[in-house]
Amino acid sequence: MSYVGYLLGTALVARCVERAGQRTTVVGGGLLAVAGTIVVALAGGPVLLGVGVAVAGTSAGLVFAPFGDAVRGLPPVARARTPATISCGTGWGVAVAAPIAILTGDAWRTAYVGFAVCAALSTLLAARTLPGRTATAAPPAKRAAPRSAVPMLVAALLIGLGSATFWTFAVDQVRDAGLDQAAGRILLGIAGVTSLTGVAAADIISRLGARLTFVLTALLEAVAIAVIAVAPGHLVAVLVAAAAFGVAYNTIVAVSVLWATRVYAGRPPAGAAAATGAQGAGLLFGPLTGGALAPPPASPSRCWAVRRSWPSPRSSRLAAT
Repeated sequence: MSYVGYLLGTALVARCVERAGQRTTVVGGGLLAVAGTIVVALAGGPVLLGVGVAVAGTSAGLVFAPFGDAVRGLPPVARARTPATISCGTGWGVAVAAPIAILTGDAWRTAYVGFAVCAALSTLLAARTLPGRTATAAPPAKRAAPRSAVPMLVAALLIGLGSATFWTFAVDQVRDAGLDQAAGRILLGIAGVTSLTGVAAADIISRLGARLTFVLTALLEAVAIAVIAVAPGHLVAVLVAAAAFGVAYNTIVAVSVLWATRVYAGRPPAGAAAATGAQGAGLLFGPLTGGALAPPPASPSRCWAVRRSWPSPRSSRLAAT
């Protein structure tokens, strides 16, 4: 449900920015984050929980792309680094949320009230700093995506498809292999902390080039996922793989976002929305594809494999952050 909401947000965000401006779009997304996390905290059943997760996911789709326009007034070096830093939002969130999840344990509702407060403070900060809609600027005419966007969109979709394996299955994989619940949460925390290295994506690209950076980080992510698949019961290997995945994931996401803003040079929010939307589609359909292609288990029905492709309730609660 989180990814469904996310895709809805990315589908709407470019039009929202054009019609309402950066500040209104981000503030609206922030308010959805507040509402979604509060609904999750109060949920008494799966339906209300799913609604809260979907609302919070829509927020994530709305709040990122508007910054593509907001950085235009920055100096060139900062203009390249800032989108990469913002694209590390998942890492910042997981790095903060995982320790809270470990400390609060079963009192996750209290944690979500705290997340709602954080979302409210972030929304207030955005309202005070982002510019409103320019009164003299008319909404740009609707334009089709440039043909050069196709490779970028395909690459972003593949990023999502591959990364979904880690975000959806990694914790359950290590727990099924015998590691305890805390190890699963630490795994996510390490991935979140190391993913903050994505802030250096612009500097890495300036030295290695975008193509080589993309290829190397894709290979690193693939190796990390493979290690967790073949050695899920070895704590050191799992934690090293989680660290490698974090480094690779946010760096490759940052590369794809920077690539998108160059392809859509005249409409950076549309470019960022296209890239993140394609990644979101991959994250949504990746687990479904993996579950459908999984070999039939020993149990009577193959449906168990497909059911396992959906995030568990605890994973859905974390995804709402």
